[in-house]
Amino acid sequence: MKQTEMFGNAKWIDCPGGEEAPIFLKKFSAKKGEKAEITICGLGFFELKINGVRVSEDLLVPAASNYSVRDMSVWSYPLYDELGFRTYCMKYDLASYLEDGENTLSVMLGTGYYHQYMRDAEGNVGYGTPKLCFIIRKQSGDVVSDSSVLCHKGYFKRCNLYYGEFQDLTAVPDESDFSPSREIETPDTEFEYNIAPPDRVIETLTDIRFMYSDGGYDYYDIGVNTVGRAVLTSPLRGAYINVDYAEEIGGGEYFGIHFDKDGRYRDEFITDGSGREYHSLFSWQGFRYIRVKDGARPVRIDVIHSDCPVTSEFECSSKNLNDLYRLFVHTQLCNMHSGVPSDCPHRERLGYTGDGQLCCEAAMMMLDSKEFYRKWLYDIADCQAKNSGHIQHTAPPMGGGGGPCGWGGAIVEVPYRFYKAYGDRELLDEFFPKMLFFFDYLESRTDFGLVAREEEGGWCLGDWLPPKEIQVPETFVNSCLYVGFMKRVIEIASILGREEEVKDLPGRIERVTAAINAAYYSHQQRAYCGDVDGASSLALAAGIGNERVRDKVIGKYKNLGMYDTGIIATEALTGYLFSIGEEELATELMASDKEVSFAHMVRSGATTLWENWNGRSSRNHPMFGAVAKYLFKSLLGIDQPEDSAGYEKVVISPRTVPQLEYARGKITTVKGEIRVSYEKKGGRVEFTVYADQSINARFVYGGTDEAFRGEKTFSCEIKG
Repeated sequence: MKQTEMFGNAKWIDCPGGEEAPIFLKKFSAKKGEKAEITICGLGFFELKINGVRVSEDLLVPAASNYSVRDMSVWSYPLYDELGFRTYCMKYDLASYLEDGENTLSVMLGTGYYHQYMRDAEGNVGYGTPKLCFIIRKQSGDVVSDSSVLCHKGYFKRCNLYYGEFQDLTAVPDESDFSPSREIETPDTEFEYNIAPPDRVIETLTDIRFMYSDGGYDYYDIGVNTVGRAVLTSPLRGAYINVDYAEEIGGGEYFGIHFDKDGRYRDEFITDGSGREYHSLFSWQGFRYIRVKDGARPVRIDVIHSDCPVTSEFECSSKNLNDLYRLFVHTQLCNMHSGVPSDCPHRERLGYTGDGQLCCEAAMMMLDSKEFYRKWLYDIADCQAKNSGHIQHTAPPMGGGGGPCGWGGAIVEVPYRFYKAYGDRELLDEFFPKMLFFFDYLESRTDFGLVAREEEGGWCLGDWLPPKEIQVPETFVNSCLYVGFMKRVIEIASILGREEEVKDLPGRIERVTAAINAAYYSHQQRAYCGDVDGASSLALAAGIGNERVRDKVIGKYKNLGMYDTGIIATEALTGYLFSIGEEELATELMASDKEVSFAHMVRSGATTLWENWNGRSSRNHPMFGAVAKYLFKSLLGIDQPEDSAGYEKVVISPRTVPQLEYARGKITTVKGEIRVSYEKKGGRVEFTVYADQSINARFVYGGTDEAFRGEKTFSCEIKG
């Protein structure tokens, strides 16, 4: 929408000198209970009150986006692409908040991603200083933002997503301190109503365990790595208190986000002695430990993330697989904020297209996240360069490193997974030309038939973060992924009836495949790139390679008994093994007890998944956990045939691997619930399956192939 469609004759306003968390006031007349609705956008985030009462429990709204035009030449990784822009707006019913006569609207703004001026890893990526626009449409007349709205710079000395907040509660302004706001230019953007589920306080934790005091600080253990904020109390007026956050504590080699290393986030307060609670308003942190300056006391932890309820369950006889499910779900939720699936909730907090495309299928399967991912799809669309088809490494684009296919391929993978999960054919059709445009970009970045480069002076990653220093060539990884994505788009074209538009892709596939084989395949080794970092599995997953390569990969991992792969090859290897009937080996890797494993993370105290197999750096990255989807798709056997989307049809074909005596779980689809449980009894296995009446379900196991609806039990001889 344009400005006038969304806001009528309202004006955008800001507060001179209010670059942290300005406050705006507007007096207006109303009738108690009259029909009234506000459309509002405060950038970066806002908190709205009517007559001193907070409107809604929403936090970190509106959702982050590529808000408007900005100068990207000042980034650390300069980009000159023309992108898409949109800014989200919130709508709230105000009828229950209004009183007869004079009413007061107050809005406080926070900087969010919009005014990001302190973190310098990506350069100056901000859009501008905080600003506000609103219109109240009510029966007795509209109220709009303009220069009649009063403002004050507020009581924040600092309001920063990455470095924390500094609130001086002794400096909260009186109404007499306010002055007229300033009308400013409308941002150059398109306006839309917010579609992503907002962040909220999802849970409160009160088991905060005191550890020790040292150097004027009290140290506490929350017991779990989580996201949100510490809530403090202090009886003193004018006292300075603060709270620091960290994933790890203690001496020795630096692992995780540490208080005195990467733990730069600090919430600070000057107390007013009122007995109030002190906490951040416009930010969150990822942490397990807090340290609080003497004189303050933590009363609870507010767990904050996007309101995407868990709609799945999984349990089996393997503790390691149970831990994988539990840790993935928790880690994924820790990284869902303001409509963006982030890489980590502390250091970067960016919507990396690589991490996001790896995890999207699992998240859509296990969480109520349809509108969350619908919104993120449009972030991906907006981050595609209109002049070249290039996809940025983060969506919304905020800089960051990545590669052409493992990251940019999100323009193919995420719409396809969204279609399979929710059956939205129109959205898939909308994204189809964007996929072809992306392929044109890849063609412009090829040498000798291989995807060899990205933007000049920038990144061109292949895979990322294997256990040791990465060895697999970037060109090999990106070319294999390109082949896989072209095959996917041919499938999509068939779904949409647009086959004519991809008639050149089979020839491209043949050409790129030949180039990969010529450059990277060794007949003597029966492997691609010596199978470093699981390279051969990337080729096999793309349909490249022969039986000799397949057998070599199977033998290698049976002997190794653990992963040696980065984030992309880990998912590719696991999925490929399940696809060729090597479920026992795939399960062995997922449930491995060895040093490169999810079990190793848990033994080391992890309650969220790590960025690196060895735990160095962040302890809250979901991308390796993308393989958790195979707990449902393969071990429980809940999958859709190729001609199904939105779970119209389901084939339940469990894999009763020797490692498991029983398994049970459920997912909740747009068509209803699907449940599977089985238990081995002697030489037989007893199944109980359930599919909602609206789902065309089949149970396939051994010699049994039977359609069913509702609940059904089967007793079968154990297959194999």
